[in-house]
Amino acid sequence: MKKFTSIICALIATMAVQAQQTLHICDGFKSTPLTLGTNDGITFSEDYKKLLVGDFRYSMSDIDSITVDEPVFRKVTITYSGSEATVDVPSFVKGLSVNVSGANVSIINTNTTDEVLYYVSGKSSNGSLSITGEYKLTLALAGLTLTSTSNKAPIDIECGKRIGVILVDGTTNTITDAASNTSKGAFYTSGHAEFEGGGTLNITGKAKHALCVKEYLQFKKSTGTINILGAASDGIHCGKGKVNDDNSHLQINGGDITVSNAGSDCIDCDDYGCAFIKGGKLTLNVSQAEGTGLKVDSCIYMTDGDITINVTGNVSEGIRASYAAYFDGGKITETVAGNGSRGIRSKKTTKTTDKVLNGGYMEFNGTTADITVTGGVNASDNTVCYGIKADTQFKQTAGTITITVNSSDSSTKAYNFKSDVSTGGTLSVK
Repeated sequence: MKKFTSIICALIATMAVQAQQTLHICDGFKSTPLTLGTNDGITFSEDYKKLLVGDFRYSMSDIDSITVDEPVFRKVTITYSGSEATVDVPSFVKGLSVNVSGANVSIINTNTTDEVLYYVSGKSSNGSLSITGEYKLTLALAGLTLTSTSNKAPIDIECGKRIGVILVDGTTNTITDAASNTSKGAFYTSGHAEFEGGGTLNITGKAKHALCVKEYLQFKKSTGTINILGAASDGIHCGKGKVNDDNSHLQINGGDITVSNAGSDCIDCDDYGCAFIKGGKLTLNVSQAEGTGLKVDSCIYMTDGDITINVTGNVSEGIRASYAAYFDGGKITETVAGNGSRGIRSKKTTKTTDKVLNGGYMEFNGTTADITVTGGVNASDNTVCYGIKADTQFKQTAGTITITVNSSDSSTKAYNFKSDVSTGGTLSVK
């Protein structure tokens, strides 16, 4: 605070000799422009907790930045209202080409040096938002209900860079596409998306995926609630990564994420994808036959977080790593009710058409897992139901795994390991 106050004092001293300048005071998503003359007073309250600018009062704790002549961020406001949309672009924001047709907004950004904040709110039952460009951006959803009835995705962000998505605190945002949508998702980004903010986001994908991110996807610690209400294909689909690459494409640090009614997988980390579960709460309802709760092409690394999975579809899997899975912390609770289904599986494959070959290793080093298995053998292909299946090797050094088998089918098993080299922890079967 002392350092910030000193900087402001220096700014005030500089402005004292420069009349008719515009002072921009930024707090959160708001930038207040004040045109100053030689007689304008800029002082502090006696306790230095408030900045006094003429008749205005600003709490020091709320101020993000103060700039002269131009605010520190460039904010474009997009508001939907029924069959119409309005776009407010400040005069100092350059490089944007805006087209509005009814409630369909298309923005092309040719600026490659300055980030733009798009602040979106309102409601439309036949609208869309498309933003293309070559530079990073931030999208703030502040109470948006947007449904598309055409072949356009309700939200289509194609910049190939970092796309920050802020769910503004206290707001609920709902995105729904039409079955005719030709995009890969109802909410689609071609760049890497980073979610944050304490609001709520509900997505329904009637054409393909609900949330589709072409590159890596991150949910930060501050992320609020994300509900995938339904999808024709995957609830959440993301790519691209490389085997054992820390820059791969799914990282969950926080948030309360629920995926239901997916036509394929609840979450699919595609294209050599890895998943890093470091926090948050994840609830996955696997109702589709041959579906998966969390499907990863390469490796899963779980160090914290709370995962709850309900598997009711036949020949389905709660968690599947197509190479290796490492569970070092956090908690997993699963119910496996589908016939021929598996709770947690590390898969080995030798098919040359698969991206990742061999694999099948699983390791528990601290995660607590509670798995209840009620399913039986799948009649059509005689697939056996398991709580845990490691196609090659299983290892446990710490943590507690409890598998309860409550099935009338005697073929149902708690686990299936090709080899077990466990040295610690507890694995109990009820």
